[in-house]
Amino acid sequence: MASLPGAGAALGFYIILWGVIFVGGFLAIPLKQVIPDKQIFFATAGLLQAALMILALVVFAQRKGFDLRAALSLQRVRPVLYFWAALGVVPVGMLSGLLLWPVIEAMPWLVSKELELLVRLSRFSAPSVYLFYALSLSVGPALSEELAFRGLILQGLRSRLGSATAVVLSALLFGVIHLDPLQGLGAFFTGLYLGYLTVRSGSIYPAIAAHGFNNLWATLESSLWQAANPQMSPREILLSAGYPIGVYVFSGIVLIVALYNVHRSSRSLD
Repeated sequence: MASLPGAGAALGFYIILWGVIFVGGFLAIPLKQVIPDKQIFFATAGLLQAALMILALVVFAQRKGFDLRAALSLQRVRPVLYFWAALGVVPVGMLSGLLLWPVIEAMPWLVSKELELLVRLSRFSAPSVYLFYALSLSVGPALSEELAFRGLILQGLRSRLGSATAVVLSALLFGVIHLDPLQGLGAFFTGLYLGYLTVRSGSIYPAIAAHGFNNLWATLESSLWQAANPQMSPREILLSAGYPIGVYVFSGIVLIVALYNVHRSSRSLD
């Protein structure tokens, strides 16, 4: 009975995740008939898929005889590490967006209808509905995707490839499973950061906190952009110029400070 996943198990589970996405999409179809509000429907469908991913992970790990605590890097860390992990993920998203900007300008057709819909759904609405929507998009993916990608998959790949290569490959697999090209590219850069957090701290918890905060920030950012520019369509917002250069410089400084403190706060784990 194996206690930790290997590379074969990691890739096998990744294939299972594609099946989970298909099943989740199929099960969400009847929800449209009973949940007319689009924000509530999208949030509920996302939670359903997250629950299926976690269920698949637990069943897979138990059938393989893995030690869940070790296989998923469920180790306690210093509380301050959550703060620095969450703080650093925001500039990662902003700077990766800046890097992707030439791609968007050269190929605006990469801005998909699905991405436009995600922006449109992020408009401010009734407080209770908006809170449910924003938290669902934050908590569900943070738990399910981190347990899968920075948990079992990263751990399995590290057994064969070493930490650096495993972080890159797991981030690539993470990006591909998003299906949308622009979302996938952004997820790849974010996945590199989340993988670093997991390897450096020896725990998946900082990555979960950072992932959840990243999604919450992205949702709020989209909401604020639309509130400030009601005359612009979601596509026009996605194709807009973004922030002034000074904001990107400041975000780079914040990222450096966050990485330094993540590194320092994890020293006792070396």
